[in-house]
Amino acid sequence: MNRGAKAVTGQGARVYLSRISHDLRSGLRDALEWIGASQVVSSGARVFLKPNLTWRHHLPGVTTTPIFIEAVVSLLRDRTRNLVVGESDGGYHSFKAEEAFESHGLYNLRKRFGIQVVNLSNGGSESRSVEIAGRPVTVDLPRFLLEEVDVFITLPVPKVHVMTRVSLGFKNQWGCQPGAMRLRNHPDFARKILAINTLLKPRLALYDGAYFLDKTGPMIGEPVQLDLLIAADDVGAGDLACCEIMGIDPQRIAHLRLAKYEKMMPCSLKEVDLNQSLEAFKTHRFRLRRSVINYIALAAFHSQFGTQLLYDSIAAGPIHRVLYAIRKNRLIGRLLYGQTGPPTAENRLS
Repeated sequence: MNRGAKAVTGQGARVYLSRISHDLRSGLRDALEWIGASQVVSSGARVFLKPNLTWRHHLPGVTTTPIFIEAVVSLLRDRTRNLVVGESDGGYHSFKAEEAFESHGLYNLRKRFGIQVVNLSNGGSESRSVEIAGRPVTVDLPRFLLEEVDVFITLPVPKVHVMTRVSLGFKNQWGCQPGAMRLRNHPDFARKILAINTLLKPRLALYDGAYFLDKTGPMIGEPVQLDLLIAADDVGAGDLACCEIMGIDPQRIAHLRLAKYEKMMPCSLKEVDLNQSLEAFKTHRFRLRRSVINYIALAAFHSQFGTQLLYDSIAAGPIHRVLYAIRKNRLIGRLLYGQTGPPTAENRLS
């Protein structure tokens, strides 16, 4: 155990790893104690929990599991009564956050523990600018998160991602943007996501590793049951550990590469204090598999013009109606979407 190492951030980054047992609450308690959560969450602190609710109902490897959210809430409730769990509406008008809240049991947690459940797409927002890599970057964020939160805790699901290669701790804050058309920020994703994290200042990262997602992501792919609990007092250090477990080089991930440049992420795990070696947890090699339709979307992701054409123009509706129609053909759907086929977990609000 490397007890004396310090992260490049100067915060003494610590990452805790263990297998999830039948007693998740006990495992989480050990994790929180090891990373020094009691020093971060003072008695009565206003705590915001950001799970990954990227779909209206729970899908293994896609959204944070309800049992994981419940365990985190029950433990922190012993520390403070000011707990808020929240998420924004699905991007591109795909679903309302309230649907995800209901299906992930958040309203039941509100009754049991007296927490607040907040749709970040409702209420006021504010534009803030920070400098990332020598350039000012402006993002819109809920005023609630900027002014009424003492401790921000992120609850991501480790997964591969067809646009950003991985979705981990930093990426989980993308859903804090209140607007449904946040995809307009995709072409400058690396700087935007680091700006969001700089402004929201997540203090702890608790990764729900019951299932990781392989091959595609973020919505469809192959869920891989690893039953891991990963906790970090530094998001960059937690993401670095996840990359090592997944067999992914963080230097190939644009926003993680930039995070290292901005000193938001340790240069290597030698600078991170681990409770145990990662070797025993490296049981599956994750590999991104993009389909034809993914490459088309990827081109738009990196292009302001392409993003506007496919998602924010008068042509967007007809283009998507054509895609939805032709993918009903099994052979065409397999050609466009690869082995996983067209996503079934997808719908649009009228």
